[in-house]
Amino acid sequence: MTKLYIPVILGTAHEGRASEKAAKYLFDQLSKNDAVETELVDVRDFAFGHTIPSWEKSSDAEKWREKAQRADGFIIVTPEYNHGYPGELKILLDTAYDQYVKKPVLLCGVSAGGFGGVRVVQSLLPIVHELGLVATQETLNFPKINDAFDESGKPTDPKMDERVTEAFDELLWFTNALKVARTNT
Repeated sequence: MTKLYIPVILGTAHEGRASEKAAKYLFDQLSKNDAVETELVDVRDFAFGHTIPSWEKSSDAEKWREKAQRADGFIIVTPEYNHGYPGELKILLDTAYDQYVKKPVLLCGVSAGGFGGVRVVQSLLPIVHELGLVATQETLNFPKINDAFDESGKPTDPKMDERVTEAFDELLWFTNALKVARTNT
């Protein structure tokens, strides 16, 4: 049986980014699933410097488009900056279009404050819908990110593993269902 390919996107290139802790944790958790192949995709690896439309040729854009085309679903981990998302995440997402259509995405917000990136998830919903992605109902939020993980990378919230399992179950359900539907049409 072919494994589902679901990359975890770390959506900021900010120096000292605390959201990397959440992205690595989710990547590690997803890696434990034998039905899934994953990788941690870092926006730092795509030095666009400017927006490259989905129809324009570019080696960095092609590298991302190939990953997006291959993907069966996505997990986006992004910090909340002033109620919004980092520009480099938007630039990465805008370099592809057809490659996203009818693929699920789990949105994960990160913040230093108590809301856990709720507002960044809300601001990303119209973007992912316009790109043709199917946002899962479940989202993951990592409030007070500087205290959310211990030195070994384990969450300090004892319920986090349970919430991640629920979110992954929904993502995998949508990933399987939409992959079958895309294959049959």
